[in-house]
Amino acid sequence: MSDIAALKGQREKPLFPEWAGHVSDERIESVTRALRELIDDLIALGPDPDEDDARGAVDKCVRRLNDLDDGWITTIEREDLCEAIYRIVDLAGFEGDEDWTEEREW
Repeated sequence: MSDIAALKGQREKPLFPEWAGHVSDERIESVTRALRELIDDLIALGPDPDEDDARGAVDKCVRRLNDLDDGWITTIEREDLCEAIYRIVDLAGFEGDEDWTEEREW
């Protein structure tokens, strides 16, 4: 069962404040936009989302992140991004793990 209220709350939280000064503001904004679009897509699936639909939304987000990466996503950023995606997947009512980011090229 998806926790719509928690997803909405997650959407409004600042993402990756620890990246400031290390990753450009433009990149942080692009990544934040991609993750917020993922949250919006999962919210649109309703309180009882189909897992295949949720996986499709995550795959779409991961492909967006693939497009944004020109080599700047390194180990720290990769771990932070995966953690954020898994947390979002958990809030959508599924167990977030590396199976959800199989489309990842970063």
